[in-house]
Formats: sequence, structure tokens, C-alpha cells
Amino acid sequence: MNISVIGLGLIGGSYALSLKKRFEDLTIYGWDENEENLKKAAELGLIDEMCTSSADAISKGTWILLAIPVNAIEENLPELLDQLQEGQVLIDFGSTKKSICDAIGNHPKRTQFIAAHPISGTEYSGPEAAFDSLFEDKVMIVCEQEKSDPGFVERFRKQCKALGMSTTYLTAEEHDIHLAYVSHLSHVISFGLSRTVLEKEEDENKILDLAGSGFASTVRLAKSSPEMWTPIFLNNRVAVLESMDSYLSKISEFRELLHRKDEAGITSYLKESRAIRKILD
Repeated sequence: MNISVIGLGLIGGSYALSLKKRFEDLTIYGWDENEENLKKAAELGLIDEMCTSSADAISKGTWILLAIPVNAIEENLPELLDQLQEGQVLIDFGSTKKSICDAIGNHPKRTQFIAAHPISGTEYSGPEAAFDSLFEDKVMIVCEQEKSDPGFVERFRKQCKALGMSTTYLTAEEHDIHLAYVSHLSHVISFGLSRTVLEKEEDENKILDLAGSGFASTVRLAKSSPEMWTPIFLNNRVAVLESMDSYLSKISEFRELLHRKDEAGITSYLKESRAIRKILD
């Protein structure tokens, strides 16, 4: 089986490694707009052969995996679909879905496209960050599956299962609003906390000396790639703004309790917040 991966960073590179670990008789072709990333991916064994362009990658793969920034997916997807031959399928791994799905909603080859999002990642980026167990025990979201060829969707589900993933199905709208709350907002908060602390504490060594595990885990996401997250925030702007308004309302509520020295109110606020344990534990 021939698979082409376009975009050889953490997600694309890890998916390639995960496939290579679990499947035989597999040839993985790769292309990345960043020539250094492309060469590094080949050097690290993420791919078997470098392609000269996205068109070259599409011509060689039966399955084409698109792991590039969401703005680039939306912009290039119609043209990429134009290049597909019968029997090929293109799967995008973008972190937003509605605008991407809308961009090819009426495309004549829409059935050869699967809108997917692996709910997995780290704060690191680039081919060096890739590893073959990234997707184990994680969830793959598939959106608008009714518009994709059922055979492709089922084969993709089985592929995800082989990688240790479960699959869930959402509308594109559901995906974007849910991810705004459970993923995109987390990154906004982390970036904001990082900037707040850096402005207050000019001495970076002091930050490192005083920072505990709570701070480290909360601010970890601020190490994520700005090149990846800026398009995500802009692409899902309406849902992210809604999630931020909800969050700021809760922060304002806590601020007022603290301002009034309302011990009972603060305790109640914290106890209600701990209900998240029922979901996460």
C-alpha cells in the first residue's frame, strides 16, 4: 500500500511512524513545504521516499494524508482534490473543520475526502518531535462522514483501530464548538499565563526556581507552534471567542468572591469546579 503524507511535523510524522510500525508492505512518500523538514523526515526514517511537490505526493499515494496548517488546508484542498484519480482518498488532519468542509462541500470528488482530526499532540513541533505511539489510546474525530465514501470511512476506522485509536463522528459545527472549549481555549489560557508571568518576572532563572508542577503543566501549551495555532484561532474565531467569554465570566465571578473575602463562596466555587474529576479520572 502506498501512502503519501503532506506535512511532516509532529502529527504527519507521527502518523507515518505509527503506520510503519504496525503495517507491512507499506511505502510512505512524503512532502513538506519546508525543505529542511522534508530532509529531516527522510533522515529520521519517517518516510521512505521524498516527493518533489504536493502534486508528486498525490500521484504516488493511494491514501493521501494532509497534516498542514488549517489555513493552508482550506486554501489548497479544492485543487488537491482535483488531482485525485479513482480509488484514491485524501484525509485532512486539521484542528478545525467547518470552513474546510465548506470549501469542498460541492466538489465533484467530495466522496474521496475524509475530514478527520486526531485528538492527540504535544507542545513540540517538527519532524524531530514525531514518535510512533502518539495516537495510542486517543480519539480520531471524523466529520461529515455521510459525505465520504462508506468504504473509505470504514477502512480508515480500521486503520485508526490498528493504531490504538477509537473513532467518533461529529458534524463539522459540533467539532469546532467542542474543540474551542476543550482544546483551543486551553491554549489561549496557556499563552496568556505565559505572557503574564514573563511580564511580571523579568528574571527567567527566578521563574524556573519558583515554578512548581502546577505552573509547568498549565503553561506547557505555550511552547506550541505559533505558525500552527494562529490559523486555528482565526479559523475558529467565533467559537473561540464564545469560549473565552464563558471563561472570562467564570474568572470574573471568582475575582468578585475574592474581592469580597467570601470564604464560603470561594470554597463552593472550588468544590463545583472539582466535578470535572468525574470526566477526567
